[in-house]
Amino acid sequence: MPQPQDNARAIFLILLIFWLATSPDSGPGLIAGPTLIKNRLARQRHALGVLNSTQWGDFAPRLVDDPPEPETPEGSEPDAETEAKYKYLNLTGFREEDHYAWEDLQRFRDRCDEWSANAVGIPETAQPVWQNATGVVRGWWQKANTSTPRYHSSYNLSAISPNVQWAGSNSDWSRNATGAEGKMMLRVEDDENAETEPEEIDKIVLDKAELKAREVSATATIDDVEGTGSSWEMRLHGVHWPRQGAMLLTTTSEKFQGIFGLPHLTTRAEFFESSQALLNRTLDKALDRKEQHTFTDQIDPWTSNLDAPGEAWNPTPHCEYVFYIQIHPLDQDLLGVQPSLTGPENVAKAIQDIEDELRFPQGTGHRKIPQLQMSAVVFSPDCGFFLETKGPPAFTHAEGLHLVGVKQEIFLHNVSTFILGLALIVFGQLQLLKIQMRETSTPSTLGRVSFYTGCMMLLADGMLFTGAAAWSFSASTTLLPSLAVTCVSFLSMTVGTFFLAEIHKVQEPEWRRQERERERQNTPATTTNTTNPLNRRPSPTTTTTTPRPAASPPIIIPSDQDIDAEIAEATTNNNATLPAPVTANTATPTAQNLRTQLSNIFGRLLLIGICILFLSLAAASWRPNIRAAYFNILLFAYLSLWVPQIYRNVYRNCRRALSWRFVIGQSILRLLPVAYFYIVPGNFAFAEPDRVAFLVIAGWLWLQIWILAAQSVLGPRFGVPKGWMPEAWEYHPVLREDNVEAGGLPIGLVSTPTSPTSLERVRTGDEARDKKKSNTNTHVIDCAICREVLEVPVVKAGAEDPTAGGVAGVLARRAYMVTPCRHIFHSACLEGWMRFRLQCPICREELPPL
Repeated sequence: MPQPQDNARAIFLILLIFWLATSPDSGPGLIAGPTLIKNRLARQRHALGVLNSTQWGDFAPRLVDDPPEPETPEGSEPDAETEAKYKYLNLTGFREEDHYAWEDLQRFRDRCDEWSANAVGIPETAQPVWQNATGVVRGWWQKANTSTPRYHSSYNLSAISPNVQWAGSNSDWSRNATGAEGKMMLRVEDDENAETEPEEIDKIVLDKAELKAREVSATATIDDVEGTGSSWEMRLHGVHWPRQGAMLLTTTSEKFQGIFGLPHLTTRAEFFESSQALLNRTLDKALDRKEQHTFTDQIDPWTSNLDAPGEAWNPTPHCEYVFYIQIHPLDQDLLGVQPSLTGPENVAKAIQDIEDELRFPQGTGHRKIPQLQMSAVVFSPDCGFFLETKGPPAFTHAEGLHLVGVKQEIFLHNVSTFILGLALIVFGQLQLLKIQMRETSTPSTLGRVSFYTGCMMLLADGMLFTGAAAWSFSASTTLLPSLAVTCVSFLSMTVGTFFLAEIHKVQEPEWRRQERERERQNTPATTTNTTNPLNRRPSPTTTTTTPRPAASPPIIIPSDQDIDAEIAEATTNNNATLPAPVTANTATPTAQNLRTQLSNIFGRLLLIGICILFLSLAAASWRPNIRAAYFNILLFAYLSLWVPQIYRNVYRNCRRALSWRFVIGQSILRLLPVAYFYIVPGNFAFAEPDRVAFLVIAGWLWLQIWILAAQSVLGPRFGVPKGWMPEAWEYHPVLREDNVEAGGLPIGLVSTPTSPTSLERVRTGDEARDKKKSNTNTHVIDCAICREVLEVPVVKAGAEDPTAGGVAGVLARRAYMVTPCRHIFHSACLEGWMRFRLQCPICREELPPL
């Protein structure tokens, strides 16, 4: 009867929990859903109408520097002049009764102009910048509070958005940066279908300073390092003015219609006019498309939450953000064009040539692509704070360079290069594994390899295959490299699974024997007398009579040569005299049990891999120090893969189970991807380099290799107390002429008084005198395997071996091996023999494994 598949139930439970966790929250259903979507589209259509009917200056909120309003007597209406001075918009979040922190709007605009002037200069002398801002940048920010603090209790969400049911409106809002500084990463996606720019850029076009605008979107990741320690990821939409290199982006939600009021947040009238014309056209097209697909497409196209379905049905309040981004000019040394000598039109032409080559490669070479650098001013009108990137002139170059990164094409090239390098690394691991499998193809060599070391390698390869396969589903530019990694990791996982199955087949009898020993030790002694122990008397029949054991059946040597397990089973079985056909038929359930046990082991590995993947995904939102500690511990455990092999060598008294090519090659190849993220500062994942942690991890791996080398040279149990491990046969003993207690000298080395020189090499002159002074005699014998001369040092009777406890003595004893049957051979000869047979080459007696 097959065993119950407990692992299958556990895996199914985990998959069910994962599906429930990743699926959207319970929505309003098929009937109420389209109604909610239509109501939201109606509000957005009304907001678009407000944008079309307004002009520059219609949003002029009361500023912090304005004088206080005079008190209005009860029963009288407010002053008409005061109403005309302060203007608000009929948009959610832009109304006066919403009480957002718009009194600092002019401060935000001033900081934007100051940031642009510091980066490119005044509009009349602005330097050309990247025209396509698609790329990834990262840097540090510092926080500044607004004039009046804001809290989540300062707002009434029921009044701001009465038709929305908010989840968790009474708790603290998310995305609230409370620390003094933190990290910021922007992934800008410039619209490729923007208006066509002039093919020829000349000085006349630059003098006109045309303000052509196009759509832009970005994904911002804010890390509050010194505050809550949380990390937030949000989606922003806005407008890009490529001539000036300025971008204005904002979040949009049910309590802040940011994209519809974005033109009123610009710094000057020219920006307002171009952005209003662009948004009137693009927003209208998007709303028309959404109104035609109310049932099929229910996601808000301007939502700031990446979990769009959950935000659509159960929105949660969070802080809103307005980003002003200024692109910095390119490094003139890398660009190779000086604007003071050749004019700004040539600089702009050189930038356009680089962008065209990046987007449509034609083979035109450049010395080096300049980096993408931006500065940003962030304003949160509802939570009331500013975030400004750290860099000159407020900070030195050592403290920060604002937001620095690379263009999207360079970023994707770096990702593809890393993935291809990873595929080559995994392919190298696969080749080393195949070579090692050829070297450990016998039961004797398979018994030396640690099963758990193979499990750690298989677990890492399986997780890599899962990650590469998931990446391939959404990859576009990196699809082919991702498929290469997926294919190679799958092959490595398949070959590793076959190798583990062979190891399990050989070592499973040993595990069963160990389990029987543990059960025998844990089971109390049973007696036939169940009366009071104080009145118990020994029975003559039970104490003096011993039943005669049945005739022992012939011992059939198994394929794994585990004779001890077969003898133990035969002696404990009272009905051991079974006919041959019955013995042959019992092999089928055993093979089935082996397959069941192996499937359970692989099921546990799959379960562990899934848990590690889920935990690693969850760790992305942890505090940076906790997240770094988690990944350091995880990598430390992963690169401890030789620890089980070290223990296996000590337990079986085996000097070397794996080839040095395999050990060193696997160590280097598995350490290379870790070194990329821990050492390279410009890695594509923007991981902060941690050279100290990498040195600790690499040093730990290097220490394991040295321990394996010491076991190979000095012995597997060198430095291990004798009582810690079970007794094992020492193949390299110290040979003494008076070693009577150990059974005497090996066969062939026993000297007789009549012929003392028949076993010793005849020496003359100085050699004889040195020999007399030495405490050892060199005996000579022919190796039965290679038929070559074998010189064996033997300690004289009554003398002490001066090198018995030193390294020199250990190395000298490595030249020969003595079997339990007292035969002696060359170490290399007997080791080569025992790779295929665990029998003495002379008397065919069973030998303990190496």
